[in-house]
Amino acid sequence: MKIAEWDTTSGAGAIVQDQLSELGAEEYAAHVAVSPANGRLRILVATDVGLLDYHYQPSGADPSGPWSLRSELHRWAGVRGLRLQTEAQIEEGDQTVKARWIWRFVAEEPKIDLAAESTASGEHAPGAVLPLARTCFEHAR
Repeated sequence: MKIAEWDTTSGAGAIVQDQLSELGAEEYAAHVAVSPANGRLRILVATDVGLLDYHYQPSGADPSGPWSLRSELHRWAGVRGLRLQTEAQIEEGDQTVKARWIWRFVAEEPKIDLAAESTASGEHAPGAVLPLARTCFEHAR
């Protein structure tokens, strides 16, 4: 998925797109994680120049006050400790097989821990996690 496909970015998604344009970076894939407790966002964007790691959160203690969007660019050579794991639970019936599986994408630098379940939707769906994971594996050294 790309940043424009995420409907959970509020105004931050448009700003990220503007910044990508200013940087002249080509977006390959993005993932947005929303904290259910406070609405903070972590936006990861894989680009041709590296991995952008955004945090969208309140500027101060008041969540209804102004929010800030901060980012750091990790060059692909600096992205380390990538792992992609999967585990499936299989139930075999008389003539049926039911399966449910989980993908887990982990990076040590920057710290990333994303999970996707075969039956999930939104940010936890495989289509939301695997494009970013694949891009990171293709470009990190």
